[in-house]
Amino acid sequence: MKNALVVIPAIKKNAIIPDQLVKKLNGKTLIQRAIDIAKKITSNILVITDSEEIGLICERNGIDFYKEKTLFIDSTNIIEITLRIIQKRDEEEIIIYRANAPLVDEIILKNAYHCFLNDKSAILISVKKLDKQLLHFQNDHLIKIDDDYFKELKAFLIFHKRYKKKQIPFVIENEKSIEIESYQDWWVCEKLLQRKRVVFHVIGNTQVGMGHIYRALSLAHEITDHEIIFVCDNKDELAVEKIASKDYKVIPSSNVQQTLLKLHPNLLINDTLNTTKAFIKPLKEKGIKVVSFEDLGDGCKYADIVFNELYDTPILEYKNILWGHKYYFLRDEFESAKTNNFRKKVQKILVTFGGTDQHNLTLMTLKNIIEIIQDIKVEVVCGEGYLHKTILEQFIKEHQEKNIDITFKTGIISQKMEECDFAITSNGRTVYELAHMHIPSLVISQHLREKTHEFSKLENGFINIGLISDATIEENIQKYTLKMMYDSEYRYLLFLNTLQFNFLQNKKKVLQKIIALIENGV
Repeated sequence: MKNALVVIPAIKKNAIIPDQLVKKLNGKTLIQRAIDIAKKITSNILVITDSEEIGLICERNGIDFYKEKTLFIDSTNIIEITLRIIQKRDEEEIIIYRANAPLVDEIILKNAYHCFLNDKSAILISVKKLDKQLLHFQNDHLIKIDDDYFKELKAFLIFHKRYKKKQIPFVIENEKSIEIESYQDWWVCEKLLQRKRVVFHVIGNTQVGMGHIYRALSLAHEITDHEIIFVCDNKDELAVEKIASKDYKVIPSSNVQQTLLKLHPNLLINDTLNTTKAFIKPLKEKGIKVVSFEDLGDGCKYADIVFNELYDTPILEYKNILWGHKYYFLRDEFESAKTNNFRKKVQKILVTFGGTDQHNLTLMTLKNIIEIIQDIKVEVVCGEGYLHKTILEQFIKEHQEKNIDITFKTGIISQKMEECDFAITSNGRTVYELAHMHIPSLVISQHLREKTHEFSKLENGFINIGLISDATIEENIQKYTLKMMYDSEYRYLLFLNTLQFNFLQNKKKVLQKIIALIENGV
């Protein structure tokens, strides 16, 4: 940009807010912020001002300025006055950059300049898209106008000294297109400048299920003061689709670590099971704060905080790891859910095995209880990633005489848990939801990692009936289902053991630690 000159109009008398240009926005004056951004793209900078104070700021920054006390600039004469003032300068490409659009940074200016180089005969003008639905009044009717409409954003103009009057728009994304025209605009800009970048790296597929996604989304919904981006391995299509459906920015990547390094977040939240030293250490060396969930890998010692809430007994001796169910938090839907009371007679059973149920424990369970449930209602909850939908629906159709209800929406599982007398489930996060809802349960571990989860034990209200690969697992499903149905005293003791749990406050505890890390670095 050797042939480009950045001109910053800084006319104090034009200010909407008193002393706007020298008033600090997030710790820095508007004029200083504009100068700093201009310096990142070129050393050819000229400030046009009517103010002694702004002239002094320019001197201290070592940049040129033109001061004329009676100067008046507006949109109608800004190019004309600029050309008059710079007529003796050698630069031929002019960037008029206004300080009152402080979210327009050097990246946007560089992109706009490269766009301008494609057609130097026109004036490149910054605009923003109107996101409001426009209506036209015609023949006593309001008619929607579907065309895109744009408004000039007084952020910059780029043109050649020998310009023509043709104008070309450069569209700036809405989040960056705030022009300070009121105290409210000032407040919004300050809030946006104070935002940090928080990146969630999550997994979600048929092997690990959807629980990591739901937890990450639950946290993201609470972190409203900062920019949120999700990054997933491009093989995790389930994760990408689910997150995108919630209107968060999600980046599929074939090299997640490189993507994270390019994004350079203030905080990375990993919800990917075990991390490695090779993955975490380069991120930490770039000054990125790291939080991990369910991490027993050799990368966990390098994270700032690790929440291993599924393990009540510490497995590793690192001070950065927080262990146990006191750090388990519920999804938002449970905040208004009604916990259960005990009923002597079983009226409803819940069968649920997570978002994907790769081993189809749902069907195995139904086959083993179908002849013994009599008229008891069975609520079956499968996730959106469930792979065996056709065969399951066929089985239920073949047993229409039974009272079986099925849903593939795990987002309403709290409703399905209400009024359940006991559940049959896998040994993951669902057992904590069941404990919170005061539902005694039979628990089957889907793999060896689940078997290490210690929470599902008798003193917490659960009967752990084994691993899916155990030879006696189907026999145990029948045996303990009958026990839960007919031994009400035993089931009541399990119910009493669940009453000790209420996880509603745990999210606040976890969020406080995460927010402190974002905002204070501690």
